[in-house]
Amino acid sequence: MKILIVCGGTGGHIFPAIALAQKLKEEGYSDLFFIVDKSYNAETMMNMYGFDYCVFAVPKMPYGVSMKWFGFLARLIRCRIKAEALIVRINPDIAVGFGAYISGPIIQTASAMGIKTLIHEQNVVLGRANGILCKIADRICLSFEGSQAQKGGRYVLTGNPIRQEMINGLKMITRHEALSALQFSDKRKTLLVIGGSSGASAINKAVSDMVGMLDILERDSVQIAHITGYADREAVEEVYRVNKIVHWVRGFCDKMALCYKAADLVICRAGATTISELAFFGVPAVFIPYPGAGGHQAANAQHLAKQGAAVVLPQRELQAGKLKDTVFSILCDNNEMGLMRRNMRIFSRPQAGRELAGQIIGLTNAE
Repeated sequence: MKILIVCGGTGGHIFPAIALAQKLKEEGYSDLFFIVDKSYNAETMMNMYGFDYCVFAVPKMPYGVSMKWFGFLARLIRCRIKAEALIVRINPDIAVGFGAYISGPIIQTASAMGIKTLIHEQNVVLGRANGILCKIADRICLSFEGSQAQKGGRYVLTGNPIRQEMINGLKMITRHEALSALQFSDKRKTLLVIGGSSGASAINKAVSDMVGMLDILERDSVQIAHITGYADREAVEEVYRVNKIVHWVRGFCDKMALCYKAADLVICRAGATTISELAFFGVPAVFIPYPGAGGHQAANAQHLAKQGAAVVLPQRELQAGKLKDTVFSILCDNNEMGLMRRNMRIFSRPQAGRELAGQIIGLTNAE
């Protein structure tokens, strides 16, 4: 059985796709082929994990009413023609889409050619591509409970797959070992700051400004692990050094299980992959959702905040003083942190990769 996996170039799309591929290979289905966006992240991840892939360029769908639609539709038609030739060459038994614009023409073309199709939605609210594809896909797999998950039939709640190294990290690393690896103490609370696979300058600035406001007791009570993205690393590290904060700063980290295991609280965006990993490790969060991308992150963040697993600070309201008050009100209250941890774990679905793989295998084998 040949399985085609289609995903965008951001970590939110590509990491669950890789997690699925890992699980399929574990189940004995190794004839896998990826179609990915032209992006540094996508190609780097494919090469790192050793999957066969090709790059496919797709135009971005415009928002609102504008003349851009005419150019978009013309480019989309050309994409469909290229997609058909590509799928004929790959000849898959099933096409699996993980959202993003690239899924649109590939999954539509596969469906029109009589190939089984499955789409996976990582966010609380369906993205624009998946919102269109759900009308034609043979199976729609969801990450969060909600109105769509209750429809049944073609809609199945599987959860969002996380990579095997995360699962191994939870089992193999103790909190003490994680703190030691970061050269941190178990006498301080550990704050983890992450902005996604490329960092987030707005978060980096807000946290840097917050650090400058801390008094001596607050500085001595906290240690901060910060994944900045490469552009801001030196500036952020200098802020910690000047303010005498115990810190561990990296531009990028490929050992996130270590960071999650050490963390008492996370400041981060509200991307679907980040949420799935936080839930798996049971780490409460202060979410600062990315304000673009159709508002998906805001919806994700609010969904968890309603269950008491997180606090949401919109980026437009982000101020250092407010961030400081929010962070330290949680860090200084062990009962509140414990409750948030338990509530965060409610969203964990560690078998998501296996469940999604099962849906693919079952759909392909169905008459």
